[in-house]
Amino acid sequence: MDIQAARETKQELLRTAATALSAARTGDAGPGGLLVGVRVYGGGRYGLAVRHDGTAGAEVAARALELAGEDADVLDVGVVRALVGDGGPSTQRLDPQRLDPQRLDPGTPPADRSPVERDLAGAPTPARPGRWAAEVLQRRERPLRPGLSVAQRAVTAGTVGGFVARPGDPTRYLLSNNHVLADSDRAATGSAVLQPGSADGGTAADAVGRLSVAVPLQLASPNVVDAALAALDDDVEIDPTYPVGAVTTTTAADDGLLVEKVGRTTGLTRGAVTAIELDGVAVSYPSGVVTFDDQVEVTGADGAFSAGGDSGSLVYDPVTRAAVGLLFAGSERGGTGGAGLTFCNPVDAVLEALGVHLLAP
Repeated sequence: MDIQAARETKQELLRTAATALSAARTGDAGPGGLLVGVRVYGGGRYGLAVRHDGTAGAEVAARALELAGEDADVLDVGVVRALVGDGGPSTQRLDPQRLDPQRLDPGTPPADRSPVERDLAGAPTPARPGRWAAEVLQRRERPLRPGLSVAQRAVTAGTVGGFVARPGDPTRYLLSNNHVLADSDRAATGSAVLQPGSADGGTAADAVGRLSVAVPLQLASPNVVDAALAALDDDVEIDPTYPVGAVTTTTAADDGLLVEKVGRTTGLTRGAVTAIELDGVAVSYPSGVVTFDDQVEVTGADGAFSAGGDSGSLVYDPVTRAAVGLLFAGSERGGTGGAGLTFCNPVDAVLEALGVHLLAP
């Protein structure tokens, strides 16, 4: 089906599954109870994406298949969590030098994969210089660059997404998530931001800036972004380039886009946009279950696209070097080899909410 038909089918499912959705949104079904969005197949083909944790989602799976037929993509993704680092070894850690894009999940025959996933499996492996390896990104590094470990002093570790500026404001700002730079709304404006984060040995001596602003996380209504800025100290040098070079423009996550990100825990990874306009992404925060609408889903090329500590990474198109989304959460199941799916805020919504633009080198 085309994009408009997929959106209409999504809305029809939302209407007919109102009871289950209500339970998921109020937390009765647990975080990640039911997510409904538009499945991206590439080449102008779309479908219905239903993601569930085995409770509310299972109740509407049959209805989704009735509405969309073979274009319904229903997955049990388990619980969705904010991807902040815990300082310990990650069971999802990937060695960027060992990713094999040709290897498919042996339980998923290539014919059963979407065109997007088959294109991703056959795409050439990007260059992976050592400076983007996870063990390097977790160290104290100057100048600052995207992908490095960073966090508010009370938070374990997240990722430097990039650098932004406001028109007419000479201040340089570091972009990441609210739960990385503002401790999920608990940190005071002006509190220290460390590079690396405390999980990676950061101390007060490693402060690079101060919390400037965070988009509040709402409990009573759906959110679109988990985003915040730290105003960098004047003497902190930055290198605002990514593995592909400068990323200064944005693009919509659409039509099976192949993407990359560089993050503190998994380094440089590749994936594809497999769903857009996902509603009902429920994530546990210290204040309670926070729900997000209009989110972007990314499936990893070979296992997990992200892991704990990658929160705040900027997801971008390596061909056009345009930003796509701000990574903030991931599921415990689903995706290639069952390694989980990654969820991102649409980047234009992030920049608009903060009133900033990406900083050019």
